Amino acid sequence: MLPLEYETNRIKDIFIEMFDLVQDQLTLTQEALLAGDRDVAGEVMRKENRVNSYELTLDRECEDFLALHSPVAADLRLTIGVLKMSASLERIGDHAFRISSYVYDQELSLNKELIKLLELPLIFKEIDSMFNHVIEAFDKGDAKLVKQVFKQDKTLDKINKRIPDLLDEYCKEHSSQKIQEIILISRVVGKLERVGDMLTNMGEEMLFYLESKVVKHKKKTKRIKKRFSLKTDE
Repeated sequence: MLPLEYETNRIKDIFIEMFDLVQDQLTLTQEALLAGDRDVAGEVMRKENRVNSYELTLDRECEDFLALHSPVAADLRLTIGVLKMSASLERIGDHAFRISSYVYDQELSLNKELIKLLELPLIFKEIDSMFNHVIEAFDKGDAKLVKQVFKQDKTLDKINKRIPDLLDEYCKEHSSQKIQEIILISRVVGKLERVGDMLTNMGEEMLFYLESKVVKHKKKTKRIKKRFSLKTDE
């Protein structure tokens, strides 16, 4: 095997290992949050150091690869993409750590009514599916799978927009509910929505790697121009 192929395969393997670890963090975060399980929450938090180590390793491997091989075309896009995607994975790990800390340190416990009202099982299901589509696209080089990630992020955004009104109504019907718990719950949903955003960012980097397409900020730019009646670029 050529040294160049060996190095790119090594970078891919390390990235996939980090990806699997972070996805496992989110799976355990779901278990900890929905069951109020402090032991599982602690397990999520302990994994954080490993996630950080993976990011540092990928930083070093990619920097060495760029310096020693001066890659071009797909190899260059792979290296840049992995650097950016590993940063997004590290941020997802941070969100999992923080949500689990609410369970572990502040003993956040959700009743079945709240879990159903906020559609938390659906949110976690969509996030897990987004994870699967991203890594499958990376493994198979299939850009079509990435586009599914963008659709799923819209689902998460729609759910997140309803949360303030849902919590407002819940508080009116449950006046004994502690305000601190409501604030923590709101933060949890916000962080899960950010996980969806990070996975979407990874999807954008995946398209750059696979098809050399830059789609970052395009949709947001169009919304801004439409809202403020700005002239659209030709």
